Amino acid sequence: MTDVFISHAQADLPLAEYLHRHLTQEGLSVFLASVSMAPGERWKESILSNLRSSAWVICLASRAACESQWVMQEMGVAIGASKKLVPFVWDIAPNALPGWMQQYQAVNLGGASQDEAKAAILRVAETIKSEKQKGLAILGLIVAGLLLFGK
Repeated sequence: MTDVFISHAQADLPLAEYLHRHLTQEGLSVFLASVSMAPGERWKESILSNLRSSAWVICLASRAACESQWVMQEMGVAIGASKKLVPFVWDIAPNALPGWMQQYQAVNLGGASQDEAKAAILRVAETIKSEKQKGLAILGLIVAGLLLFGK
């Protein structure tokens, strides 16, 4: 299962790669199409499969992303599947995002230094890892209960 799916416009690829690098360094499984897909892989199926299997979706919510039909389609799938969605904004004000995206707490990188951006990414990574650990603990309790009461 993929921990994080990164959705972005092609114009935002350098930031997407920066985000991917820092999240993977934190031990998360991250899908970024340009990095994660093998040559010759059917891109549409791979993207949708990884989007569906991810627990979290990070949308690099730039002006370009808000105009991208692919990013909007990915967000529709994410919302329809009740994914945990985190918009990252930097070249657009959070209140200028589409109305449906304004419902999600965004990470605002507008005017952030590289150190501030990295710190924000690490905070998100810690949140994701914490949620992942809670999920594993709950699963462990369920399995233990089944083993205990299934006898």
